[in-house]
Amino acid sequence: MIDQKRMIAQLLHMLAELGWTPPNGDVVDLILKGELLSLEQAADVTECSDEKIRKACVAAAATKRPLGINFAGRWFVGRERLLDDIEQGKIDRRRGSEARLRAEQRAKKYESWAHPQAPPKLPERAAG
Repeated sequence: MIDQKRMIAQLLHMLAELGWTPPNGDVVDLILKGELLSLEQAADVTECSDEKIRKACVAAAATKRPLGINFAGRWFVGRERLLDDIEQGKIDRRRGSEARLRAEQRAKKYESWAHPQAPPKLPERAAG
């Protein structure tokens, strides 16, 4: 009989030796780290039009692995999914690890594009 807990522990140990670290934080932390790109940013990373990325999002939305999410009428694309699709040639004719590396370099500029909102400044009350 397979000891699942032992097997999982061994796999996690091997991954750690390879440099993998589990993600920490929640969805907001991931967004602040640049894991979610706007349609325009995704197009820049891919070096194609935002319309091409939008069409790829719409086509993938009906699958088990959507490329992004449509929130309030705007598409936002998962960075890792986009890089995977570039490497597999799903976005355009470019494919392979070289295309992915180029896109990863372009994506670095968006690693901290989102910033937490500052609380609104309240008007000072007049002394009186």
